[in-house]
Amino acid sequence: MKKKTKTKKRREMECKAVASCATTAEKSISWTNIAMQYAQDVIDKKNHKRFGKWIILAAERFLRDLDRARSQDRPFIYSTVEADKICDFISHLPHVEGTWKTENIALEPFQVFFLCNLFGFRNHDGTRRFTSALFALSRKNAKSTLIAGIGLYCLSMEDERGPQVISAATTGDQAGIVFKIAKRMADKQPQLREAFNIECFTRAISCYDNGGLFKAINAKASTQDGLNPSCTILDEIHAHKTHDLLNVLQSAAGGRRNPLFVFTTTEGYETPGPWPEMRKFGQQVLEGVVDADHFLVIFYALDDKDDEFDESVWEKANPLLSVSEPLLKAIRKEATEAKSMPGRHAEFLIKRMNRQSSTAHGWIDLQKWKACAGAVPLEELKQEPCYGALDLASTRDLASFRLVWKKDGILYTHGWRWVPKTTVAIRTQRNLVPYAGWVRSGYMIETNGDVTDYDEIFKRVMWVKDNFNLISIAYDTWNAAQTASKFSAEGIEMVQFIQGPKSYHPSMKNFEETYISGRFRHGGDPVLTWCASNIVARTDANMNMAPDKKKSADKIDDMTALLMANGIMIGQSSDEEGSLDDFLNDPIILR
Repeated sequence: MKKKTKTKKRREMECKAVASCATTAEKSISWTNIAMQYAQDVIDKKNHKRFGKWIILAAERFLRDLDRARSQDRPFIYSTVEADKICDFISHLPHVEGTWKTENIALEPFQVFFLCNLFGFRNHDGTRRFTSALFALSRKNAKSTLIAGIGLYCLSMEDERGPQVISAATTGDQAGIVFKIAKRMADKQPQLREAFNIECFTRAISCYDNGGLFKAINAKASTQDGLNPSCTILDEIHAHKTHDLLNVLQSAAGGRRNPLFVFTTTEGYETPGPWPEMRKFGQQVLEGVVDADHFLVIFYALDDKDDEFDESVWEKANPLLSVSEPLLKAIRKEATEAKSMPGRHAEFLIKRMNRQSSTAHGWIDLQKWKACAGAVPLEELKQEPCYGALDLASTRDLASFRLVWKKDGILYTHGWRWVPKTTVAIRTQRNLVPYAGWVRSGYMIETNGDVTDYDEIFKRVMWVKDNFNLISIAYDTWNAAQTASKFSAEGIEMVQFIQGPKSYHPSMKNFEETYISGRFRHGGDPVLTWCASNIVARTDANMNMAPDKKKSADKIDDMTALLMANGIMIGQSSDEEGSLDDFLNDPIILR
């Protein structure tokens, strides 16, 4: 067993770790100058085919912050020494994956830019300015290698007693990716192990010099109590379906003087986990909407206007592209497949272009959907013809009542959702979706008991009948036949909407044209957006569409209610215009 402590001064060990492999020429590199030149290149308008909106904003922020660090009332400082230390350290770590021209890592300007940002800016007490960093870019751009190097640096080079470096992810295999790269680096670098008395084990890397530990953990958050991380790497944050692990680790790091959270990711399908809100927060920081001097955002992605099949813009999401011929070949191959195979298009957009999407085979274009988040003027719509739909398919989960109006060519929608109290508790415990938060925000109505309280739904429908120009309500016979009879007795026209392609197709085709053209308003409703992002379409032999509940990612009830309401509304319009041929072929039955 190695001794627990060493007698050398920390500065001597730092110099030994870095200088053991370095030549005099290498030690003269000004990493900060490289980062500054990269930032200048990014903001140069002639290079805007290569750099997207978010990295341009990040470069502008970096240059602006350098000026702030030199100002008389500077809120923080910039240390070229600290920036050089991290870059020197990583540039003398060995490659452990793939075939490269050099034995050790040759840092590219975009990597130097990230490192100088993260470690160069310092508070006046010497601690890092940034305690959190989001590093988002497409797959196969060496982010795991870079982050593994950061983990080893935080284990051995920072002035932290008993550092804990935690590589965390949704699964043990994913968490192990960064850890295993770091372990192989240390295994191949005897100078590093000797300088800091490091020993590598199967599941941990120990640094006896400072009592440090580097290990991987998965998302079983309830088992992670007792941790005290100084550096936390949350890999592929988009895949986390809950906030549990993040919450536990952030709480555990509360006692650290200089904690660091590094969030790495490629875009993913829309989930109720931390990624959507982290993405939005990061973008607001870059846009200057939110003032967050502690949060670093480096985001490489295609811009909304870009053609994903235009090679000239691929570098926006793939900063390693100009120096990696294998990466270029792989993207070209996948682009060819995505053009001819629609099922691979979404995956290409997400993983190779780092573009946001909903589900791999999702029916909704989430970018177009979010552009329709305009207000729904309920007061102005009270006298307009109104059509509703009830989706009561689940008595133990989500039940939905949704309304639609068509005014001045715009489709408006508003709705209510009910969920049993027991289900809210279960969903909150499992953190599958933030039901409790939606209840607190008024987007869901919690009812007592284990099953849906239909009396509450009845009261709301009757209120709508009294306050709006309600024409009719569509319903699914599953779990709703008795409720429909009750409403019919109150003078409400109920329309049975058979669940299948022939009923849904006219509505889905009409709705698709409506929202894609921007003629739809949903008021930014997060529950409806969640259901919309989950929905997957199926088709019959005649290419008629219907929602596929079995293949959809999670609940879609609120979205199916919208489609049913839209279906009877366009059916009524067809009736008035005398063009009923298609509509009468659909099995929608009046009660």
